[in-house]
Amino acid sequence: MSWENSLQDASYRGVKFDVINARDSEQRDTAQHEYPNIDGADIQDLGLKPHSVQIQAVIWGDDYETRLESLREALRKPGAGELIHPVFGSMPNMLVGVFQVNHDAENVDYCTLDIQFLQSKTGNPFFVKDSPLSKADEIFNQGQAVIDSANTLMENVTQPLRTARKMMNKVRGLATAALNMTTIFRSDISGFISGTTDFINYPSAFFSDLRSALSLKMGASKSSLHTTYVNSGSGTVLAGVSSSGSNTSGGSSSGGNSSGNTALSATSGSVSTAVTQQQIATANYTAAPAVIMADWTSAYSTLQTVQAMPVSLVSGRIDAPVDMPQTLVASDIVELTTIVAVAVALEAVDEASAILSDSALTAVLTPVDIEKIANETRQMIQDAIDITRITYAPAMDEISNSPQPTGLSYQPVIDQLATIALAVQTLAEAVINEKPQLMQKTVTAPGNLHLMAHRWYGDYSRAAELQRLNPQLRDPNNLAMGDVLNAYAD
Repeated sequence: MSWENSLQDASYRGVKFDVINARDSEQRDTAQHEYPNIDGADIQDLGLKPHSVQIQAVIWGDDYETRLESLREALRKPGAGELIHPVFGSMPNMLVGVFQVNHDAENVDYCTLDIQFLQSKTGNPFFVKDSPLSKADEIFNQGQAVIDSANTLMENVTQPLRTARKMMNKVRGLATAALNMTTIFRSDISGFISGTTDFINYPSAFFSDLRSALSLKMGASKSSLHTTYVNSGSGTVLAGVSSSGSNTSGGSSSGGNSSGNTALSATSGSVSTAVTQQQIATANYTAAPAVIMADWTSAYSTLQTVQAMPVSLVSGRIDAPVDMPQTLVASDIVELTTIVAVAVALEAVDEASAILSDSALTAVLTPVDIEKIANETRQMIQDAIDITRITYAPAMDEISNSPQPTGLSYQPVIDQLATIALAVQTLAEAVINEKPQLMQKTVTAPGNLHLMAHRWYGDYSRAAELQRLNPQLRDPNNLAMGDVLNAYAD
């Protein structure tokens, strides 16, 4: 993630301003102890000095005088206030150390302000909240680590099976089950091409094919709205575009700046009024939050089916294209069951992080929806952890006698899956924290959702939001006095 994609409107005490440049500095306080006839000195670390932010702000335009006076008034007030840094976000308890206003005769209705802010409270963090985008990046990197560890584990597990004579039935069972899964995927998933069907000799290649099949299967199991959204680029264009067509994600346009300076917190230019295919797809998908959750439920159900596929092939609940060995039992294919569970968990993580890191989608999801996605994803991860632990924990008892380090290679998979589960929970928490506080409000007079939205927020158009927060309502046009509704605090 880069700050270009998460730029915020700079403000102090709620008064917004555009920024040409920002410089943050920190310095350690030290005490120096010197002694006669001894070279050097003892340096005592006394901790960090207050965090300092130097900002060059710019104000211009027809309402230049009004906005300048508002900002000067905010800067003159005594005590600390909240600074919204264009890159680092909210910084509470910031004092104005010094500020000066600079005018240039060549630039009419235009001035710059040099402002120094100082931290007035110890322990003020650089970043005060987790960014969903940064958490999604972190989850992706952790997923790659799990893939590497799972490949190492499968290589160690299948190595003895390649030359084993006394486990021929087990080897045939694993090979046939893997072949059947690949065959089923080929017939069910359009565009799926496998690199191998040999799980015993090429476990890493089979794992890669399995993840590819799951990715294709997820897209096939969802609605046409989701397909259009993904094929168009699945961007978040509309998240930062106002109804008037101007770019609101980065602030106001700098078209009045005759000096040509570019503001950090206000990207110049405006969004084209032409409606692109991507915008249409995003608008259609995000306009139907029920469809988003229906797609997630469908994906979750599909993943559960794939997770149970190896055991279902052995039990006969799924018709096998290639006949399975007659005496085969579920315990004979635990290696395949384990790697399928890990692949399913990683696919669930990818699906969840894609939804929760997309501001266009999370804007129309309720905290309950976000919690559902996080909980079901963590359950998939927990299933993979449990299966892996049950399958390979006994190998620890034979670690000294085994030529393959299976007892050592399964634990990193479990640890990394647990780390991803925590990251998913943190991501969901960050998304929920970006929304206003959810509370319950009581209807004080008969009416409908449009009337309640007008009474509570002064905006009747938020009736759709109230309906999303209250799916239990049977008749949103006939609310009675005393009804209790879920609603955002502001």
